[in-house]
Amino acid sequence: MSEQLLQTLKDNLIHGNIDEVSSNVKELVENGVDSKKILDEMISAMNVVGEKFSKNEYFLPDLILSGNAMRAGLDVILPNLKATGASFKGKVILGSVQGDVHDVGKSIVHSTLVGAGYEVIDLGVDVAPEVFAQKAIEHGVDVVGASAYMTTTTAMLPKVNEALKEAGIRDKVKFVIGGAATSEAYVEWAGADGWGETAWDAVETINNLLKK
Repeated sequence: MSEQLLQTLKDNLIHGNIDEVSSNVKELVENGVDSKKILDEMISAMNVVGEKFSKNEYFLPDLILSGNAMRAGLDVILPNLKATGASFKGKVILGSVQGDVHDVGKSIVHSTLVGAGYEVIDLGVDVAPEVFAQKAIEHGVDVVGASAYMTTTTAMLPKVNEALKEAGIRDKVKFVIGGAATSEAYVEWAGADGWGETAWDAVETINNLLKK
């Protein structure tokens, strides 16, 4: 019965059925299925979504739906995962840099990272460099992700790097950049460790940096 419900959960996640995913996860938890097993099944489903997106079988709206469904399911099991000490692949904070209020792309990256097995803290938009550093320390993160969607706000990216240095944690975290106004050419200029053009690129970049 549980195996069948796990498969149903996977199918609903792939199709972005948010309410059904939440319901399936709650039922699995009530039936005593281990939260880590549920998470693994959800990550497997998101890998399928990622493959479909890479092959142009899925498009941005599909990715958003499945990502939101993943987050809905994770909301149910996250307390159990933390209580049992189940480990994520890493902890990431994300934010749009100071002066930038664009949120959609970052939210997609958030959902995609969650789907790939990372714990994500979203700082929102218009985040000052020192806040990135402060929150990185507060949450003990492995990766700091900063996005810039306007050419005028890319100037904040190296300032985030400087804030991490001033806080004494630059050598303890990976710094990744992204956003419509950025490219791989910005990595060295910003003092970053990597860049992601798409949400799935961001996951692969972070996987490689953390060797996951």
